[in-house]
Amino acid sequence: MTPSVKKPAHFYVHAALFDCDGTLVNSTGAISEFWRQFADTRPHVNAEEIIKTSHGCRTYDVIAKWSPDDAEEKQVTEWEASIPDSFGSYAKPIPGAVELVKKFDHMSKTLTNNKHQRWAIVTSGTLPLASKWLKLLTIEKPDCFITAEKVSQGKPHPQGYKSAREQLGYDAPHKKVVVFEDAPAGIKAGKDAGAMIVGICSTYDPKKVQNSGADIVVSDLSSFDIESYDPTTDEFKVVVTDYHYANEEYVN
Repeated sequence: MTPSVKKPAHFYVHAALFDCDGTLVNSTGAISEFWRQFADTRPHVNAEEIIKTSHGCRTYDVIAKWSPDDAEEKQVTEWEASIPDSFGSYAKPIPGAVELVKKFDHMSKTLTNNKHQRWAIVTSGTLPLASKWLKLLTIEKPDCFITAEKVSQGKPHPQGYKSAREQLGYDAPHKKVVVFEDAPAGIKAGKDAGAMIVGICSTYDPKKVQNSGADIVVSDLSSFDIESYDPTTDEFKVVVTDYHYANEEYVN
């Protein structure tokens, strides 16, 4: 019997919002080493429990929960900024992420009517940390760059993604926005911001990512392509050829 061939999934969007850690860069190893070092001199901090449960959350929020005496914003920002320098050898790009971001950037700047960027980054990381990851990835900082300092409520609260939608001009409910995320906290934030979700299995298994609310679940971003842009509808057509799960509406 000939095995059935999986149909490509596709969707249409006005704009794309990307998480950073676990979505553009696999920083899990680097951040895990940071937490282990942090816990070395703090017996009350369980590094392995933090690593297991806190991915996608702001470092400040995690420290405020586990070690309140250390929850000083300036100090936390400095600690975060040191992660790529101290543990960058543990990090690597998510396959296909750099290419997809750069294609969104190029097409939005060359094909759209106003030539504005139609993509943004919404990360729980601080500006110094996220900026260093982007430099490592050779991605220029986007015009809309929502970092931990720019929100009063971190993921799973949707504030960051709602702010990005508003800044890009696509905050109206009928506008189609996709969020690329890997963590349950971020997936919930994107959903509550009214976006469709592409879930990347860089940190959690496919079933966990699907059950968290992802509309399309993939191992990485290597099978994504922006097939076209329609100036009449102001929409990009994105095609995905390899996925673990896709909601029926994106396959038919």
